[in-house]
Amino acid sequence: MTDEQETLLREPVFRYFHDICQVPRPSMREGQISDYLLNWALERGLEAQKDGTNNVLIRKPAAPGYEDAPCVMLQAHMDMVCEKAPGIDHDFDRDPIVWQIDEDRISTGGRTTLGADDGIGVAFALAVLAEKELPHPELEVLFTTAEEEDFSGAANFDTGKMRADKIINLDHACDREILCGSCGGMAVELKAPVVSGPVPAGWEARQLTVSGLQGGHSGEDIHRGHGNASTFMVRVLLSFEEAGLTYRLGPVMGGSFRLAIPRDAHAVVCFPREQTETMEQIVREQTQIMKKELSVTGANLNIRFESVSRPDWCAEGDRFVTAAVLIPDGIYQMNESLVGLVDTSDNVGEMYLEENQLRMVAEIRSARPSLGNYLFQRMCRLAKLLGGTCEASKAYPSWEFHPQSQFREIAGQAYRTLFGEEPTYLTVHAGLEVGFLSEKKPELDAIAIGPDCWNFHSPTEQLSISSARKVYQFLCEVLKNCR
Repeated sequence: MTDEQETLLREPVFRYFHDICQVPRPSMREGQISDYLLNWALERGLEAQKDGTNNVLIRKPAAPGYEDAPCVMLQAHMDMVCEKAPGIDHDFDRDPIVWQIDEDRISTGGRTTLGADDGIGVAFALAVLAEKELPHPELEVLFTTAEEEDFSGAANFDTGKMRADKIINLDHACDREILCGSCGGMAVELKAPVVSGPVPAGWEARQLTVSGLQGGHSGEDIHRGHGNASTFMVRVLLSFEEAGLTYRLGPVMGGSFRLAIPRDAHAVVCFPREQTETMEQIVREQTQIMKKELSVTGANLNIRFESVSRPDWCAEGDRFVTAAVLIPDGIYQMNESLVGLVDTSDNVGEMYLEENQLRMVAEIRSARPSLGNYLFQRMCRLAKLLGGTCEASKAYPSWEFHPQSQFREIAGQAYRTLFGEEPTYLTVHAGLEVGFLSEKKPELDAIAIGPDCWNFHSPTEQLSISSARKVYQFLCEVLKNCR
């Protein structure tokens, strides 16, 4: 550990975040982090319990003078997205997340996701629970599971256990904003049959690889123009077709998680040897075209066309390319009243071609259920044309914006007092667990806050140190004003 890290870990927020980073916490496998949080609370004499989905609920009595103040809940999710850069040896079920500090930013140096989403929110809550002199009302702290997968933690939490009617969600990534709503969404999987056979005699195999893109969060980064590696891969295949070339496809994998914008994509391409030079030229041309299209965000874009062993099977590429071209992907509609805010989108985060079927997995997000359903209907129609199926799962509700919010006013006044300026109030194009809690308990008055972070769901994830300090100060001020 460097001297810089040792100095930073003297501050409770960063010490707790570092401790959390030592405990494995992939989505759907949160047993170790759940036990850690439960034991942490019990060792400090706090009331704590764990439920059947590994959610942990902790209570802390009101500070002197706040005994009559209404209870407030802090809420964060304990799981993280597990993404690593190509060639990195890291076992998320065993290995700790290793920090790298560069001036004001904490990252992993591009090796793996950092887990600030939402480990820093968990750390804020632990610091508040540990603080002995902080003025605050009675507190409930809810740490949930599976937020990055299917929201089953929040969906299955018994809100009848809650005493709070105000909630601060700690899962945002901009310290100048107070969130007041979020979109709903669902996972969609499209499948269609393919016919495969052996690679024809005299053909060779190359692996087409697209890499080096930034990726990012499928909702919060969908408007940033990071590019989709799977789309670029398919565009190269389309260029082969436009040139009148013959090819078939072996195994294909584009992206690895529906909630992450694909950074990498791979396709085994089988073709007659005499086409090799022409195909290599097309790959070079397409690389230059795509680099120009992403001149800012795609500086590290790399497209390779390298020899590989002939696969055991190959399939006609037409069905896969047709599905990839026609499936909706990206922004569908912007919000008509909040300028710059995405209203409805979907992210095709996974594409696969297997021996007997093609599969595409997407995440639809929308502030309006009707538009999200329309995108799903389009995918179902595409599946029907291909003779396949399309199924939705892991749906989550939106958190609706309420024009009148006493808690939002308290938070806004605290922000102005501390920082001398007005925060931005907005809704976000991502799913937050407040939607599940407010669906069951409509009277909840909620906000969401968090520090500046970048590139969630990718190995280039970063957290601002100074912003984390700012948000913790803000959180404490809000609690102080909750009388």
